[in-house]
Amino acid sequence: MHECPFAGACGYLKRPPEALVVNGFRLWVAGYQTGDIEHWSEAWNLFSEKFGHGPARHSVTQLAHWVRSVFLWRTDPIQCFNSGCPHICRDECLAVAMIAACQHRDGSCLDYCLERFCGFADHREPLEAALGFASALDAHGQRLMSVPCEVVRGLIEPPESAPQIARTYH
Repeated sequence: MHECPFAGACGYLKRPPEALVVNGFRLWVAGYQTGDIEHWSEAWNLFSEKFGHGPARHSVTQLAHWVRSVFLWRTDPIQCFNSGCPHICRDECLAVAMIAACQHRDGSCLDYCLERFCGFADHREPLEAALGFASALDAHGQRLMSVPCEVVRGLIEPPESAPQIARTYH
């Protein structure tokens, strides 16, 4: 076992709001990709353990709507790590940055994420679904850290001189 050379960055998913978004996203995507509803059950358990059964219902509904809307607009498969992985890939980076941008009302970052994630920024359904999920998380005190668009852009479009790190963004 090797230590991660980006130890500080790996701590990002130790924050409960970010871990909830990324792992919920991973599980819901896995359910669509495999057809196995156990992934959705696991996502439900993740949210219900955090919020309780009744309050989790709205958040999971919003998560499901958001992932489904992204799925419908994507032209290529969504890439994700397994739930619980301490790193994030390109699509997961865009997903969590999209929800953070909604919560912090960062329109330029939101447009960038929508464009990179769904093909272009003018998709009303994924936008509304992301706003709904972000609001549901906010209602339960799950506020993500603000991620400046320059940071997201630097992770998604690293300079050509940057070393290639197997699509892991930590």
